[in-house]
Parts: sequence; C-alpha cells; structure tokens
Amino acid sequence: MSALRTSSESPVSAAEFAASMAALAPSHGLAVALSGGPDSLALLFLAARWAKRRPRVRLLAFTVDHGLRPESAAEARLAARMAKSLGVDHRILVWKGEKPAAGIQAAARAARYRLLAEAARAEGVEDILVAHHRDDQAETFLLRLARGSGVDGLAAMAPARDMPGAPGIRLLRPLLGFSRARLAATLGKAGLVAIQDPSNENPRFDRVKVRRMLKELEALGLGPERLADTAANMARARSALEAQTRALLASHARLAPEGYVEADAAALLEAPEEISFRALAEILKCVSGADYAPRFDALSALRAALHAALGAGQGARTLHGCKLLLDGGRLLAVREVALAAKAPSLRLKPHESAIWDGRFEITLLALPRGAAQAEWRALGAEGTTILKKEALLPAGTPKAALPGLPALWKAKSLLAVPHIGIGPAGLETRLRLVKSGLFQSP
Repeated sequence: MSALRTSSESPVSAAEFAASMAALAPSHGLAVALSGGPDSLALLFLAARWAKRRPRVRLLAFTVDHGLRPESAAEARLAARMAKSLGVDHRILVWKGEKPAAGIQAAARAARYRLLAEAARAEGVEDILVAHHRDDQAETFLLRLARGSGVDGLAAMAPARDMPGAPGIRLLRPLLGFSRARLAATLGKAGLVAIQDPSNENPRFDRVKVRRMLKELEALGLGPERLADTAANMARARSALEAQTRALLASHARLAPEGYVEADAAALLEAPEEISFRALAEILKCVSGADYAPRFDALSALRAALHAALGAGQGARTLHGCKLLLDGGRLLAVREVALAAKAPSLRLKPHESAIWDGRFEITLLALPRGAAQAEWRALGAEGTTILKKEALLPAGTPKAALPGLPALWKAKSLLAVPHIGIGPAGLETRLRLVKSGLFQSP
C-alpha cells in the first residue's frame, strides 16, 4: 500500500487517507490507539474526518495508561481532551497491578494488546487503527536486518493483521504509505499540538539510534522510502511462500476441530526446505495456540529429528507446547498435556465467551441446573481415564489428542467434553479453534 506521491512536507489529504482505508476494507466499528503523540494524533484527526463522511461508521479512541511514568495519567487525560475536541468518544485503559522488574517493554506491549482487545470486545470494535508510518517501517526493516531476520521479518509490518491473542480483532495501519514529515504537516495545518515523549529522543533505545542512522543512509540512496519499498518487496515474497505452504498443508495435512493435526510426514519433510519449515511452524502455532513460531534453530533441529525418525518408522518429539508423534508415515501433532493442564480454568455464565489455553473460544449458551460452579479446564489424564472406565472413548479422535481437550468439571466430577459429544441435557456450548493459520478452516 502506498500513498500518492506529493511533496514530502504536504499534509495528507482526505482523498489519500480514504484510499488507504479502502484498501484495508475496514469494519463499521473502529478505534484509534491514541497515545497523544504526533503520529497517533494525526491518525485520529484523519480518521475522525474520514468517519464524519460515513454515517454507518462508529469511531472511538483508546488510550492505554501503562503507569510507568509519573505523568502518564495526566497525558491520558490530555489525550481524552484531544479526542473530545475532534468529536470522538474516548476510553482510558489503565494497566493495573505490579509491573515486572525485567522485560518491562515486552510486558507493557502484552498488557497494551490485552487492554485494547478487552475494550474492543466491550465496545463492539472489530478494527483498531495504529499510527505506524513509512519511517517506522524503514526503522523496523533495519532493526530486523540487524537481527538477521529472514523474509518474514524483513517484510516488516503488514497493513492489516490479527491482533495477537485476540481473534476477530484486527490491527490496521493506514499510514504506512505516508512519511513522518507529512503527518507533522497534517497536524500543523489542523492546528493541533501533540504530546512529546522524551523517550523518542533517548539514544539508549535502538529505534532512536536507527532513526538517526537513517539520515546518513539517505545520502546513499537508502532513505525511508527505499527501505519501505524493499520491505514491500519482501512482503510479496512472503505471500508467495505462504501460498506454497498453504497448498502443501491443504494436500497433505489436516487441522481437526479438536485442535490436533494429522499429516503425511514424508510429504512435509521432503518439500522444498523453506516450505517444509513453514509448514512445521504453522502446525506448531495452530496446535499450541501460540502467536509466534519457535526459533529457527529449534525448528531446524525438529525437522532433522523427524527426518531421522521417518527412516525408523517411529519417533516422538516435543516443541513449542506440542507433542509430535511419528507412526509409519503419519505425523500426529497434539497439545502437550502438561501445558494444557496449566492453562487457567474458566467459569462462564450463559451467553459469555472466553478463550481457553490460547486455542479454543468457548461460548456458553445454556447451563443446566447444578452446574453453576463448574469450570472449564483440560480433560487431562484423569478425564481420559474416566472416559475409558465408562467405555466412552471416541473412535475417531486419536487417544493422544484427548487429554488436551477442554472439558467441563465440577470439582472432580467430569460433566462434559463437547468435542466428543459428551454432556448433560441442558448444556449448550459452541467451541471454535482460535487459530487455523494457513490451514483451511476446520
């Protein structure tokens, strides 16, 4: 996605922004992630102007107060006033509780996504607009290049993607085709003044170092526009590789509604190396419910081990919260039982939904009498033993996949295992796999 080529300092026009939004096919329920800084304020202004011409669109603004700086609460209130001045309803989302001593940036990012997703669901928002622009894209490309990233990493940020851990909610980046300078010009013309975060100029941060380096690289023809174009080329390459991976999985693997994968091991392992790695990564992500694939060295070791086991006809490996079992030419990937057992239990009221173990969205439609204190947790070895004693083991589901299924328990009494059709009268549920990745939806 690219903007019309105009002067580098000219404001973003309503027509340009509308074209960027149209390319993303937005829903009618939108929210802007507003920090109050220059980029997000420019996005809010452009989105508010765009929404006013579309009566069916409902636009909100969400500001996350991480509570990491003394002035953060006051800045969140200032962001609320900015939104109000532009006619946009606003919500402040506060990260409460103790903050970790280490890994604070990663923890803050996870908290931000969680709070935004919770607010989006509460408000009926399907798309969250974030203010990453062309210069951010170039900086991300260089940062990932320095880390030795492959095609996927160098494709940098996608214009649209699912929010991590929040199925059904998308992150949209309508400003990727516009420069930081043009957004600043947009604010200037609108007469808007943004909050300035001093950390954006702190040379301790890698992104600030890269930002300063870009000024020198531009003299060599490696400015933000060229680097962003290179990232776009990488994104096209990624799309082609994903298409080949999708075709391989469609022909030789199946993601079951119960969350396990069965595959032709030889077909997966003998595919071109890059496609083979990608297929294994997709299997691991979908079965584990993880947002990201394992590191390449771990993935490479897994593929080598499966190759060796294929010659012997049998083998078992664990990685990324999954257990992979090889029997003859059949590869079975199931959730690792110990990790499924550690997933927090859920108590739902009728018409409530929640995600369990990062894998299943459970919607409770009706609950029978006497089950009010029941909770969802893994079937586990205990539940599998109960099914076996009562001769209720299903014929169609691999035994290794059973312990990782969600089940409804009341204390130590097993009430229901909806995936295999076991449950009391009056219980109505809907279960959906959260991640299907490049698989055809089961």
